[in-house]
Amino acid sequence: MVSSRGRPLSWRVLFQMATVGAYTALVKMAGAAKVVLTARAFGMSDGVEAYLIAFLLPSFVSDILAGSLSPALVPAFIEVSHREGREAANRLYQGALAAAVGLLSLVALVLVAGAPWILHALALGFSAPKLALTGSLFLTMLPIVPITALTITWRSILNTEGHFALAAAAPALTPLVTILFLLGFGHEWGVQSLAAGTLAGSVLEAVLLGAGASRLGFPVVPRWYGRNAALDHVLAQYGPVVLGTLLLGGVTLIDQAMATMLGAGSVAALNYGTRVTMVLIAIGPGAVATAILPHFSRLTASQDWDHVRGSLRSYAVIIVGVALPVIGFLIAFSEPLVRLFFERGQFTGAATGLVATVQRYSLLQIPAALVMALVLRLISSMRLNYLLPRAAVLSVALNLVLDVLLMRWMGIAGIALSTTLVQVAALAYLWLRLRAELAFTLDRASTRISGKPDFPIREEPLETRSRGGC
Repeated sequence: MVSSRGRPLSWRVLFQMATVGAYTALVKMAGAAKVVLTARAFGMSDGVEAYLIAFLLPSFVSDILAGSLSPALVPAFIEVSHREGREAANRLYQGALAAAVGLLSLVALVLVAGAPWILHALALGFSAPKLALTGSLFLTMLPIVPITALTITWRSILNTEGHFALAAAAPALTPLVTILFLLGFGHEWGVQSLAAGTLAGSVLEAVLLGAGASRLGFPVVPRWYGRNAALDHVLAQYGPVVLGTLLLGGVTLIDQAMATMLGAGSVAALNYGTRVTMVLIAIGPGAVATAILPHFSRLTASQDWDHVRGSLRSYAVIIVGVALPVIGFLIAFSEPLVRLFFERGQFTGAATGLVATVQRYSLLQIPAALVMALVLRLISSMRLNYLLPRAAVLSVALNLVLDVLLMRWMGIAGIALSTTLVQVAALAYLWLRLRAELAFTLDRASTRISGKPDFPIREEPLETRSRGGC
């Protein structure tokens, strides 16, 4: 990337954000089409709720364990490439790929053994037949877990090389293949067609991303070269990211579990009502996080701290300013949008008002999520991932309390509002801590006489040197 030292904004990064956002929007349109067709085919039936809970665990585990690899790997890959060359960086990538595949394969085996107890805990209000169907769907989709280790690693490597389009477009295969299975086998297989389509789409996505990485000269076969300083650093950063993401992801699990206590249809209402928000988070904050991580990683590798601070502020103002009118429009027209997209087949008008209310409260979290995407990626680039578990503990505790209080007052809509309030609280904590770390780093950089710090940039948290606490 051409240096932009002294400028708080990089138009290339903004273009990359727009590119990722555009392709992600197409992916989410495919996902939305799948949801709409699912709603028309199965409505808010026991079958679709069983599918949602069954898919929750594989997707949750994949997002936690595989999704956490990118923030740990990308900064280290760029740093090693910058300092030691491409060959050393490739060895780091292959070692990380081997570790990820091994870990997620082991986790999948553990989930098979613990499935009866785990699913029972997630679906407290499900009847015995409904729970049995959930277990069958879960086993069908479980291979997604190790497959995701491949897709996330290859997507991360493509992003470091600037191939954002392929990495962003490939996930469209999963919903598109699921739609084909639903249309072709839905009448005969029922919701099992959704599970089979989800698995088949994940396999094809992995094949496409692997082919893209291979064309760039990256080996696609995992290979273990043994431990070294760079890989140890990735593992050291990976642990806090996993723990933080695990606890933050627990917010979703808590919400789903709480929804099962509110009666039939509540889980479906929460999922349908938060669908637009999840799509926008993938398009907006997801695109921001994807494009900004390599950018921040290169800036921290070159220690351009003034540019880092200016970029954080400038990008935050721009993306929130663009998002606010869109969010306001969606909140104002929430009920007509639900009626337009969902009110067909077994999804009747009686459910429209409830889903629209959930959607309004859920949309309020988008501005905070956009800024959070910037903050989290800068935290990873600066190797400050130890902050994530602390924010996650705060989020889980606050979410549990707010869920209990607000669901009693507002029903299922209270769970959506709780998530928004938790997002704002977590952002406030991380923003304040990041400001303190940046101030310390800038002060240290201004007084450094010569030389660069050894890899990694920071070896201990700020509070071990300055007892300011949290």
